Amino acid sequence: MKLRLLVLVGLLSNYTSTFAQQGNYKFNNFGNTSILLSGNVTGSVTDIGLTYYNPSRLTEVENTGFAFNAKAYQLSSIKVSNLFVEDSNINTTNFDGVPSMAGGTFSLFGTRFGYSFISKNKTDNNLSYNSDTLKDQILEIFPDAEAYRVSTDVRTKIKDDWFGLTWAKKINENFSLGTSLFGSRYTYSGGSNINHTIQSDDNNVAFYQNTISFSQKSYGLFIKIGANYNFDKIDVGLNVNLPYIELKNDGSFKYNKVVAGAGDDFDAFYDYNYKELVAQRREPLGISIGSGIPIGKGKLHLNVDYVSGLKIYDRVIIPSLDIGNDDLTPVLFKEERQNVVNFGAGVEIFISDRFKSYASFTTDYNAFISNANIFDLSTDDSREINIGEDFIHYSIGVDLKLNFASVIFGTTYTNSSATFVNPVDLNPDGINNNQSNLAKIDYNRWQFVIGLEIPVLDKINPIKKED
Repeated sequence: MKLRLLVLVGLLSNYTSTFAQQGNYKFNNFGNTSILLSGNVTGSVTDIGLTYYNPSRLTEVENTGFAFNAKAYQLSSIKVSNLFVEDSNINTTNFDGVPSMAGGTFSLFGTRFGYSFISKNKTDNNLSYNSDTLKDQILEIFPDAEAYRVSTDVRTKIKDDWFGLTWAKKINENFSLGTSLFGSRYTYSGGSNINHTIQSDDNNVAFYQNTISFSQKSYGLFIKIGANYNFDKIDVGLNVNLPYIELKNDGSFKYNKVVAGAGDDFDAFYDYNYKELVAQRREPLGISIGSGIPIGKGKLHLNVDYVSGLKIYDRVIIPSLDIGNDDLTPVLFKEERQNVVNFGAGVEIFISDRFKSYASFTTDYNAFISNANIFDLSTDDSREINIGEDFIHYSIGVDLKLNFASVIFGTTYTNSSATFVNPVDLNPDGINNNQSNLAKIDYNRWQFVIGLEIPVLDKINPIKKED
């Protein structure tokens, strides 16, 4: 009997959050009240999040001393339907922490400064799947199969740490300018491994293993330029995020494939290990406009964000592979982004001098046209499997002022549903690309938020706010 071997199946789970943090620009927010306002604070930010959202607002706030960004934990659940086999379902639920921020503000020589550390992106996902069930679809392809075992794992890890210094100055009584300079240390890696073992009724055994991994490192700078103008009753802010300035990069790629016990026409062994590959990270230009409109003792926060697209480029330039085909097999690891416009609003409700409540929403549209991910590398035909969703985020919470600190509590909620082309299709004639059968992914996330702001420097050396 001649056995045909299964190819790698692209499996999805909490990788939604992984790629959302790169292709969705509003997926995480930073700063205490800024989180509860869903980041709609370009013209009205009043916490340490100003270093990220609009550095010119530094001139509008009292010294914070030192502030811990609201610490958030998230409960996320994902369901993937019709992946690989019709009517199949994969479910996963995760509870973990999310990126955070810390920093403070101070005055020196009559000028306002801020400092901040942002864990901009921190994900470490690993999905494993095992099965020994002989489904009808498998038996149609392997009629002599008596035992079958498949095991696979897919992993992605991203870490992006920002270290920043912010400066701001009043140009006149109503107009301020500011800038933030962040150094970024970024790593992106992933891998997949799959093993198929099939035993026929005459005890012949065939084995297939496919292992792929990549890594990318980048060191560079982000620059933000902000402006703020105080009208009689409205504050208006503008923030420009300049494109990422890369200073150093590095990439690597590994590929290993073993086929054994399937006969001379199928048995194979390939092993490639590339280091010091040319890699590049690109982040586009972004412009945000926002306003804070007083409503009694409360405030309405409005925001519009535009982020430009990126022309297609190679995240890591990987040589084509000789894996026994007539021609060399290209390895696609490309990225392309479209222009995105997001909008949102938040309301700040004054209850007392010590107590405020917040509610907000923001859109968060996916920018990826194509995104470099482990699933691209894992398809035998180097076909692109694009991952990305559109979200709407909702937030509610309260801000409690104590004698020694300000404490916030809140929650955010996100959900979405999307379909994507199934990576492969099983049928009696073999395994083919499927351009019609769609897999579906449903995503839900709850974040539980608590934050603390301690005005240490104010108590040691009080500084009066400028008139």
